[in-house]
Amino acid sequence: MIQMGFAPHIVALIRALHDCQGLCVRTSSGTSEWFEVLRGVRQGCTLSPYLFNIMSELLMRLALDGFEGGFRIGGKLVTNLRYADDIVLIASSREELQQLENRVHGAAVSVGMRLNVKKTETMGISDDKSPIIVKVGLETLRYLKYLGARFNDDATCVEEVKTRLGLARDRMGSLATLWRSKTLSNESKARLIQALIWPIVTYGAEAWTLNKELTGNIEAFEMQCYRRALQIPIPSTYRTQKCSTVWGSRGNYWEESRNVS
Repeated sequence: MIQMGFAPHIVALIRALHDCQGLCVRTSSGTSEWFEVLRGVRQGCTLSPYLFNIMSELLMRLALDGFEGGFRIGGKLVTNLRYADDIVLIASSREELQQLENRVHGAAVSVGMRLNVKKTETMGISDDKSPIIVKVGLETLRYLKYLGARFNDDATCVEEVKTRLGLARDRMGSLATLWRSKTLSNESKARLIQALIWPIVTYGAEAWTLNKELTGNIEAFEMQCYRRALQIPIPSTYRTQKCSTVWGSRGNYWEESRNVS
């Protein structure tokens, strides 16, 4: 922390909070003997997430020192994505990925940490579908989930969109009592759809590559939400334009989401 620019008295205060820590385990028959805590941060302490992020930042600074690889996205060179302890390493070739992994592994060892190989996989997005061999023995996947979103090795989002629509459809069904309510106005139902259903559909949508078919599926689901909330049977010839008119300014969530992203 001193090397990263933190004031010495702040570092001394944090160290005093964690030095000579002791714990005991409480059971139904009493408490165990006290023992010393040699590593880790305090569970539930508001300071712990910050300390972990500082350690993660230090680890990646050590790993990326002098590294010139990465993948250029929007004119910016990207080497990693991080969210808490979930780290995605990005490289433009197999050799570069191996070099980057070696650097991260070495940096982790130097600060007393290690990679969890069982929770680490590789995925390549290219025409070459042969397995990616990394020396630590990582498994090559056709797709992976990161922060709840699915990424495929062919850079498509068909399965992810289907999954999102399926989850939103289930959620819509679980709220059937609300849609059948006669006391809720159309305006209130529209707000509920916008707050409870649409975030499920559009989670991670900024990274989607959509074609005409997928866009049609999303728009069709949006219209299904309108019909269900208005209690309009699917076989009904109730016109789409009229259905949108009933909602007024609350409709067209998908179009609004696309404009924002």
